[in-house]
Amino acid sequence: MPVEHIPSLPRHHAVDQVRRARNLRRVGLGALALVVGLGLATFLGARSATTASTAAGYTMVVTHPVVTRPGLATPLRIEVGHAGGFAGPVTLAVSREIFERFDFQNLYPNPSAETGSDAYVYYEFDPPPGDRLRVSLDGRTSPDQNGSVGNHRVALVMDGQPVTEVRFRMVVMP
Repeated sequence: MPVEHIPSLPRHHAVDQVRRARNLRRVGLGALALVVGLGLATFLGARSATTASTAAGYTMVVTHPVVTRPGLATPLRIEVGHAGGFAGPVTLAVSREIFERFDFQNLYPNPSAETGSDAYVYYEFDPPPGDRLRVSLDGRTSPDQNGSVGNHRVALVMDGQPVTEVRFRMVVMP
């Protein structure tokens, strides 16, 4: 008995339409594979960076978030160094906007004094033993920060004047 030809195309679709649909599926699968590949390579996750600034014999290194998501623990670490140590209290000025983006739980070590202005929150620390002050802010990105972008600053202040400053940008992905 002869085998009849069974068409694989529905009779109501033109060959051009079927090819176009096939190509669109291939493009869609390629885009999906790209997103999965970027995720596996950790390009889409939370990222931190370290930025440094030096002036007048003081060095400030800030480890800060670059990309984060709402609700994630986000490191903010500040290290200030001065050869020979610190003669008096160390004051750090942190831009106020960062406190709108984070839910801070605690500051390690705790400052001996703190005050604020419209633009900054000032933390005063007793001089540490040695020539380095290390400060960690324990916090999470606020849950209501979906899709926000912020520019932030941390400055070392001596005698009421900024000595050195680190600026960074943080993106909160939805």
